[in-house]
This record gives sequence, structure tokens and C-alpha cells, in this order.
Amino acid sequence: MINIKIAGLTVEIDNKYPNIEYAAVDYLTDKKADFSVVATPDDIKAEREAANTDYPDAYYESTALYRKIAEKIAEYDGFLFHGSVIDFGGKAYVITASSGVGKTTHTRLWLSEFGDEVSIINGDKPIIRFIDGTPYACGTPWMGKEGYGKNVMRQLGGFIFLSRGEKNNAKEISVSDALVRFMTQIYLPKKNKMNLLKTMQLADRVIKSSTLIHLECNMDKEAAHVCRAAIEGTNLG
Repeated sequence: MINIKIAGLTVEIDNKYPNIEYAAVDYLTDKKADFSVVATPDDIKAEREAANTDYPDAYYESTALYRKIAEKIAEYDGFLFHGSVIDFGGKAYVITASSGVGKTTHTRLWLSEFGDEVSIINGDKPIIRFIDGTPYACGTPWMGKEGYGKNVMRQLGGFIFLSRGEKNNAKEISVSDALVRFMTQIYLPKKNKMNLLKTMQLADRVIKSSTLIHLECNMDKEAAHVCRAAIEGTNLG
């Protein structure tokens, strides 16, 4: 059993396998827990069946534990979002796309092109959480297969929605234009209707208060520069 600090919350994890302890070494804390999670054998079985893969139980325990956190965190003004988060200019920008479009590739372009100006907060499954009315993007031990991430929180600056294109073009888009792209990347609680409703309300607050950029890109290094220019242009307002 371990306690981890994520998104400003302490979560007690009743784990059977040590994998999560290794993954969460930078998040360990002795603070009193805000809530607890445990993955039962049935939870592990359900994760295996849903994934339709055959990894060790320890892998599915880890995914089941994060699902339990995702189901609960709406009660603390947060939700899980599928995307890669960069730390740029002191704010967090979430790069997100449908599977296979290239969010990880684009994230790497930012690192290669801008060096120490950029770092990765989380490469796959960050938590977005309101703290004192301000939305933050938060690192978690669940970082994707590349293992990109760090234990920090940054005020949320905006979302970058990727799509493939022959040329690189970035523009700010409206809430209505971003809505479908945004909502398909949120984890929506399934076991508690109140938490589902709360997540929808939180999503509405986030999308209405964030810079929203659509980037058509070909994954050439120019794409990162075009995207950066759009961010800096919208922030100049």
C-alpha cells in the first residue's frame, strides 16, 4: 500500500503488485489520503478483456487503479484527459489528436526545436483540475509507453488539436468547433451519474476558458514553429 500525491491530492493505493510503486516513485508521499482506491481481481479481469491483450496482471492492476482515480476525481474538480502536455512559457498546453495522428511525434518536435524552453508534463494521460478556481494540467505516473512526464502542475494555457495536412497551418478555433474533438478525449465516469454530470460541467468550464488551436500539420519540424506562433499570437490577445 502506498500514498501518492497527484493533482494536489493524496491518493492511497492498495496495490497487490509492485509495478505501480516503481512507476510512482516521484509521487510518493506520507501525507494523509484524500481518498483510496483498490483494484479487485474482477477489475483486473475487466481491464484485460477490454484491452483484448495478454499482459501480466500487474499491468492491468495499474490501469484499473487509474480508472478508479478517474471515476473519483470529479468530486475534487478534476478529470482525466487523453493528450500530451508540454510546459511552455510557464503554462501547460495539451496536444491531443485521434489515435495515430501523431501527438507524440509533434511533442518530440517541440523538444527538438525549442530545447530547454519546453518540457513534458505528461505524455499520455494527465489530470486537468481546478484549484481555487484556476485550471491546472497535472503530471501523473501514467505517462504512456514512452514514459514522458514529471511531477508538476502548471496553469492550463490551452489545447492544440492536431490533424494531418500537407501543409502546416494553425489557427484559433471557437468552442463549438473544438467541442467534439475535446469531448472525445475526456474520460467520462461510468459508475456514478453525479460524477459524470460534474465532469461535463468541468469540461464546459475548461473549454470556455482556454485557448483552442487547430493545427493541420505534416510532422515536419516547421509544424512546431507554426504552432508556437499561433500560441504566442493568441496569448498576445
